[in-house]
Amino acid sequence: MTLTRPAPPRPGPARAPGAASPGREVARWAALGLLVLVALVLVDLARTGGHPVGLVQAGARGPAVAAFRADFPDLELPDGVGLDGQMVYATARDPWPVDASAPHLDRPRYRLQRPLLPWTASLLHPGGGGTGLVWALFAVGLAGVAAGAVAAGRLSVGWGGPPWVAALVPLLPGAWWALRVSTPDVLAVGLALLAVHLASRGRTALAVALGVAAVLAKEPALLILVGWALGQRTARSTVVAAVPAAVAAGWMVALRLLVPGAEGLNGDIGLPLVGLARAATGIWFEGRELIGLASTLGTLALGGLALARRGLRHPLGAAVALHLAFLVVSGPNPLGTNFGGTRTTLALATLALLALATPAAPPVRPVALPGSRRVSPPDGARAAAP
Repeated sequence: MTLTRPAPPRPGPARAPGAASPGREVARWAALGLLVLVALVLVDLARTGGHPVGLVQAGARGPAVAAFRADFPDLELPDGVGLDGQMVYATARDPWPVDASAPHLDRPRYRLQRPLLPWTASLLHPGGGGTGLVWALFAVGLAGVAAGAVAAGRLSVGWGGPPWVAALVPLLPGAWWALRVSTPDVLAVGLALLAVHLASRGRTALAVALGVAAVLAKEPALLILVGWALGQRTARSTVVAAVPAAVAAGWMVALRLLVPGAEGLNGDIGLPLVGLARAATGIWFEGRELIGLASTLGTLALGGLALARRGLRHPLGAAVALHLAFLVVSGPNPLGTNFGGTRTTLALATLALLALATPAAPPVRPVALPGSRRVSPPDGARAAAP
């Protein structure tokens, strides 16, 4: 009989006495990225008027306009329909019962299936709406960026990569847009990465809890967890994906009962490559939304490069492949606009950067022990070929 155990990671350069530990280096790089991100967001907020409501991008013709007129009667909202952050705000000001905010949402069930950001902000600011609630949304979003930065840095270091990867997550265009407009994208990605980090350390129960939180922030975060499970193929990694998937599915069923009405996919998902073609012909070829163009095509190229260089043997290889497939079937609105393209590609950009910055996980070697039983290697380690 044989027993498998992980081989020791390849030793890096010796750390000089008094030098920062890898964990501290990751924290420092993450803090640097966060400082730059916050500065960029606040500078842009000041450029557009400086009122905190600018962080949720309400519009005078938006679905949540009645909520903002009630909470900010002296504020003149900009013309237009605004962006998604206004509906996150509306959900946070009326979190219970579940359908209380439905009159302020364009597609109530779709918006309410992502409750974590507004619910958490409402706990920080339980007094209803106002500027305090806007800043609470900003704080929760920033915590999500921090979680993603630290998790990416720790995963990179654990897999033999550099700690400065932690600074890259806050600097991705999708992280900027999500924090600038108070949407849950970066919170979902950050929690899912943190779940993967904990799962790779064998802390399955906490990883499952964070995975549940990730899919309640935004359900596509499940692709990160499923990709991890497909790459590891262990019972523990399967649980890390299966439990959040069940919770997300159960919450969607509950919303169908609690919030009646017909809602479709609104063109967010379609046939392969159709969304990209329509984004190109209907938006990009007209010279519009060029940040979305650069983000979408650049991230597709980055993801393809990561898959070509690292393959499916990398711990994140399957997750990169799933996200590439997801972008291929996404519609023109989430891919083609500056607001949509940057956020939709955030997860793939993060995973691809991590994969390119790190080698494959350390191999495991079989060690013969008489009378022993074979045990599974820890998540994040892969068996060596015989």
